[in-house]
Amino acid sequence: MLALIKNEAYKMFKTKKIFVFMLVIFIYNLFPALEQLVGAIDESQIIINGQTTPFYMLNFFLTNILPIFMIVSLADMITGEYVSGTLKLPLLQPVSRTKLLAAKTLALIFVLASLLIFSLILSYVMGTLIFGWGDQFSFQEPEQVIQEATVYSTTEGIMVTVASYLVSIIPLIAFGMIILLLALLFNSSGVTVGISIGFFIFLSILGEAVVAARPYLILNGFQMFKFLFVSQDINSFISTFIMTFIYGAGFFLASIYFFKKKDLLY
Repeated sequence: MLALIKNEAYKMFKTKKIFVFMLVIFIYNLFPALEQLVGAIDESQIIINGQTTPFYMLNFFLTNILPIFMIVSLADMITGEYVSGTLKLPLLQPVSRTKLLAAKTLALIFVLASLLIFSLILSYVMGTLIFGWGDQFSFQEPEQVIQEATVYSTTEGIMVTVASYLVSIIPLIAFGMIILLLALLFNSSGVTVGISIGFFIFLSILGEAVVAARPYLILNGFQMFKFLFVSQDINSFISTFIMTFIYGAGFFLASIYFFKKKDLLY
């Protein structure tokens, strides 16, 4: 199983898509400097420094970059390999379809974690270069400046930030399980990517338009780190975690079911 996971992770790094997303993340990290330059950041109301930059940037990563990374990666890992005929090659060995799908999922988690670690370190470096390290960790939602800021000591802030990045792997993988099922249902990478991005945009719009539906949407899981460390609403965190787990487990089991029935001869 370990060899299978290593092989799947190697294939993901070999395609170099992850390096493209690293470049995109680097560009995104320049946005705070641009916002400061044009005066979009009111430093009298919102305190941003090297300690808080990774925390602020995590929300951008979760709602803009990383879901697209999941979509592109899974379209390549499943639909792309199906079309090229390489999806069936590992099954020529004594490997079950369930084990192959699990290996691909675990490899995706490893690569995603690598991308998050890169994002975390880069945000610390860029934030410190742009704003300075600062005296403490003080986070405040840009659209809710009238509310009291969440304040941690430097050590606590680093621990909270690292934990937030780790927690965010959960909703990303759960979202990925939905895309995994879509990748198994379609026979074109382009179609898989297009429909998946359309689905992601639809959920984003639905969450904004219908507030009552928001707690039941998979994208609400992207706010888990805020429930835990900003609002410190444990009940919301637990309910969101349960809903996210149900999404992830349910769609993964559905993917296994469809994968077992899928004709791999294209």
